[in-house]
Amino acid sequence: MITLGITFNGERRSYLNIAPGWKRPAWAPIQRDILKIPNRPGGYHQRTTVDVREITIPIWINATNLQKIKEDLAAWLITDKAAELIFDDEPDRVYYALVDGSFDPDEIVTLGQGTITFICPDPYKYAKTEKVADAVISNGTALTTASNAGTVETQPVIEIQIDKSYTNIDITNGEEINRIGRVVNLEDYAVDKEETVLNDKLTTITGWAKTEGRVGIDGYATGNMKSDGYRFIAQDFGTTQDAWHGPFYKKTLGQTLTDFRMEAMVEILNTSEDKFGKVEVYLLDENNLSVCMLTIKDVDSSGKRNYATARTGGGDAGYRDIVSTSGEKESTYWNFYGILRVERVGTRWTAYVAKVDKTTGKHTARTFKEFNDVEQQFMRKPTQIGVYIAQYGTRPVPTLRADDVRVYKINQLTKNQIPYIVKQGDVVTFDHKSKDILVNGESRLDLKAFGGEYFPLNRGDNVIVTSPALPTKVTWREKFR
Repeated sequence: MITLGITFNGERRSYLNIAPGWKRPAWAPIQRDILKIPNRPGGYHQRTTVDVREITIPIWINATNLQKIKEDLAAWLITDKAAELIFDDEPDRVYYALVDGSFDPDEIVTLGQGTITFICPDPYKYAKTEKVADAVISNGTALTTASNAGTVETQPVIEIQIDKSYTNIDITNGEEINRIGRVVNLEDYAVDKEETVLNDKLTTITGWAKTEGRVGIDGYATGNMKSDGYRFIAQDFGTTQDAWHGPFYKKTLGQTLTDFRMEAMVEILNTSEDKFGKVEVYLLDENNLSVCMLTIKDVDSSGKRNYATARTGGGDAGYRDIVSTSGEKESTYWNFYGILRVERVGTRWTAYVAKVDKTTGKHTARTFKEFNDVEQQFMRKPTQIGVYIAQYGTRPVPTLRADDVRVYKINQLTKNQIPYIVKQGDVVTFDHKSKDILVNGESRLDLKAFGGEYFPLNRGDNVIVTSPALPTKVTWREKFR
């Protein structure tokens, strides 16, 4: 006899088998709302509701210790969110399920017999693998044909490679359109909202000046910095102080900025809770006074907690932390690789922190804060940038890295100036499944045009047009009732 089992949340158990004769419903429950009118036969169909799918599985368990098996089942099947459920007799379909109710099997020597119930808040089942289609570009048109062989519509993810600067990017299925940015009409003209002042990958210390002593930073500047060819790291932390100390290297921006944005990719890899260290990036004015600072640091010996901070001011002007956070949970920023950003336009300061997936570039664990400096307390103008990697006293340090730093000048635009929103090398993702729009992995819903639609892929062939005509990849998973 062929025995069947299940794979749930990526795991399976050899002792669990589905009892013979079990059947699954052909589709999730549906409910028809019918409007009935007096003195008229029948009624009018108003809407159809698809209910939560419930799957009840009769099972046999063969084990010498059923009580231990119950514990193992609980550890395996009870999850906080829906997980993949795959049946051996339908290996190319995936349900997203939560176990529901209890499990109290009848026990016969070493055999247990009972039922396990799963519920699927998303009532549909999915193809196990994604499908991908690439655009065909011809005669100035980019067309992508996505064939949906599922039994219901599904939501695509559309990724576009950018070859130069544009003010808008459009995608359409011929009936609906999604767009970021604004179209330039006859009375408008396109301009750069921002200009790159510095984009340093920190592959060499050439052009960076070593600084020592008390130089307006949060600690002592001691020791030496080096690049391993990919990023800045501390060669040594210099003279020991019972305080923060380590190498601080500066570089001129070549101009004085009023409205600006600074961002840095930094990393702190923690191997234990008894290590302390930090990576900081400063903007300084012509008098070497701090304009603003970004930091990721480990100062907590009681848990797995790193703090990310964006601070404005410093020195005799005082300071204000726009954001200082360890993330949603204590360990959110533990082993942090990600982006720190601070921006000032007029008197409005904004700060952004996010972890970045090294493989996909997608931003997660995002934090955004803003502060309006109505008293104009923090209005110094940056002319320099500095990178500081520090140890506290003689305590052991985690791995500390500064991967790159970027500074932008932000221009003020007039009514008829339409800003470029993307540039060469950017990747724009219209995620119609999550209803999000990403630029280089960062959510940019602020760019979404009013009225833009997250359209689905209907059953059959769908033709998606990208404008301007750019390399486009459409990814989707087929859904079934």
